[in-house]
This record gives sequence, C-alpha cells and structure tokens, in this order.
Amino acid sequence: MIKINIEEIKEIKETLLNLKTIILEKSRSAEQTIFDNKGLMEYLKISATKAQKLRNEGKLAYSKESRTGKIWYRLSDVLTYLDSCYYGRF
Repeated sequence: MIKINIEEIKEIKETLLNLKTIILEKSRSAEQTIFDNKGLMEYLKISATKAQKLRNEGKLAYSKESRTGKIWYRLSDVLTYLDSCYYGRF
C-alpha cells in the first residue's frame, strides 16, 4: 500500500503547475513572447546602455508604455534584429 501525505501532494501539485507554465511559455509564438528591458538584456547578454543604443539607433523595435515608461520587446523583433547582424559563410 502506498501512503502519501498532504505535503507530498502539495509538492506534486506545485511541480505540475510549474511544468504547465514552462510548457505554455515554450509553446508561444515569437509574436506572443514578450521581454521587458531586463529580459532582453539577459536574453542577448547585453548591458542597459547597449539596449538603449539599439533603440535610439532604430535597430531594435520596441513598445513603450506612456504612463510608466516601461519598455517591451517582441521576440520576433529581437530575432529580426539578430538576422540583420547575420553574416553567412564565405
């Protein structure tokens, strides 16, 4: 006979919810995946200054909330920027 206590059930439930979240995030399209400025910096491994430079130079599309000034990037725009930096083999 298998005995499971309530704490183990809660732990299993929490693990399943975490897995569900990960799966849903992975299944989003590039248009639906959004980064804030910090997320972009982590994804591209760049500084805040470099992110601002890319915005100022028009190299990376972004959205800006007028009230808070919060900046958002679509993964599809980030991938477009990365494609523009791509150099094929010679």
